[in-house]
Parts: sequence; structure tokens; C-alpha cells
Amino acid sequence: MKRRFLLALLLAAAGCAAPPPPPRAPSITTPADALPGDLDLVVRVDLEKVRAALGPAGAELMRRGTGALPGDPGTELVARALERTSVAFLALRPELVPGEADNVLVLSGRFADLGLDQALASAGFASPVDLGADVRRFDRKTKVGRAAPARIYVFRNEQLVFVSAAELDSVEAVLERGMRPSPLRPREQGVLAFAARLRALRYGIAQRYPSIARAVGDAAGVEGSIDATPEGLGLDLSLELPSELDAQASAEALGRVKEALEGADGKLGALAKGARAEAVGRYVVVRLALVRGLLE
Repeated sequence: MKRRFLLALLLAAAGCAAPPPPPRAPSITTPADALPGDLDLVVRVDLEKVRAALGPAGAELMRRGTGALPGDPGTELVARALERTSVAFLALRPELVPGEADNVLVLSGRFADLGLDQALASAGFASPVDLGADVRRFDRKTKVGRAAPARIYVFRNEQLVFVSAAELDSVEAVLERGMRPSPLRPREQGVLAFAARLRALRYGIAQRYPSIARAVGDAAGVEGSIDATPEGLGLDLSLELPSELDAQASAEALGRVKEALEGADGKLGALAKGARAEAVGRYVVVRLALVRGLLE
């Protein structure tokens, strides 16, 4: 009898137990917190500096780099959002098909006057899913091109995350299930900064610039930045090598490439003359001066 009474109490307690808490609302401190770890190149662009330095042409360059298809309705939304963006992060996987790179674009700015709900409905997105904490998720109703936005996260009208089709699961895991974001973090400096794993870029470099590919050797990653200088632009980048000896050998090999190119006519020779490479521990630091005449 006592056993039945205790069992009834346990069943009653179980029935009155509090429901599980709702899922944690997505939260990002910086735009890079939304980027998944499976993309091999991350670029950070300070659009306020780009506008100051290049005017409307700078925004056009960024629009071309989003990976969105020109004929896709979502492209117009990206273009309008870029006009209101202060900083943009673009993560890419090297293209399997030209113009169809898997990508995630994160824009940080002020988008309250963009009319997002109406614009997204016009672009073929379904009604938003409320994820809590003023974060909404919009999904495309129909299938789109590989590089076009298939999902958009809106964080309080201050940050927009555009996700291409192949990256849906990866970004959802980061934003909605707490998976660690990409370890690739471009420097917080310059007009443009980048960080990449060389494993994905190595084939393309070898095809276009075999002497540079040989000089880079077994470098695992590269990061760098581009900033304005009185003469034009300056590029600083660093390559991570397995050891100090490897870094020294790579710097010397890059020096030989520089010497060979200095005799070339035109812009290539002038570009080589403004290049410097040196080993610093396990890293090779490369500095390149892009004077105005070379940019025209």
C-alpha cells in the first residue's frame, strides 16, 4: 500500500514538473561570431573607410564580392544594406563553380529604415521565425542559386547575416546551437583585413603563380591587412610556417622571386620593387606598397 502511495506521489510530481526552458536566443558580440568554421577565407571590410577613400566605387567593389547572383532579388537587398553598413565580414569557400562560392556575409550598421519585412517578402522569403531577444530568421521559400542568400538572420536591425544554401546547417549550428564560430579572425585594422587557411588557396596559387607557391612552401595560414598611405595603399601580410627554419627558407625564396620580377616591364616590375619579405620567428612578414599609379 505504501509503495502504491509513493508511486502515485512520484507520478504527480512528474506531472507538475516545470517545462524545459526555451532555447537560448542567438547572440553575437562581433560580426565574426556568426561565421562557421568550415569556410577557409574571411575578409573584414571597414566600409566607412572605403567610402571615405574611394567614394561610390568602394561600395560597388563590395557588392561584387558578396557572391550573390546578379539576377537574384536578394542582391538588391544586399546592395541597399551595404549603403547602411559600417563594417562587413565576408566568409568564403573557394569556388567550385565560377561565381558560385559558398558564403556567409555579415553586415553591421543601422537597418531600421530598410523596410526589411517588406523587402524580404518581395525577394521571396517566408514570414520570420522569432528566435527571441529581437532576433528573427527569414528563410527562402524556393530554391535559389548556390551563392545566393537562402536565409537571413536579423539581429535587432543592427546586424544582418546572409547565408548561402550550402552554409545553412553550419550557421544554424553556430547561432542557434552554440557551436564554436570560425577561428579565422581578421585584424581589426585597415580598410580591409583578411585571414585564410592556405590549404584551400594553395591549388589556385600554384596554377597562377607557381614560383610563389613553391616559395610559400608548407605555410598553413595567412593573414593581413590593406590600409591607406600617402602614396596609395599598403599591404601587410604574414604567413605561418611549421618552424623558424622553414620561415627563413620561405623568406629567402620569396626574395629570389622578387629579384626575378624586378626586371619585368610595367606594373609587375614596379610592384616587385616595392615588396619586402622577412622571417620573424615561424612567420614570414611581407610588405607591399601599392602606389596610386599601380592601382589605375
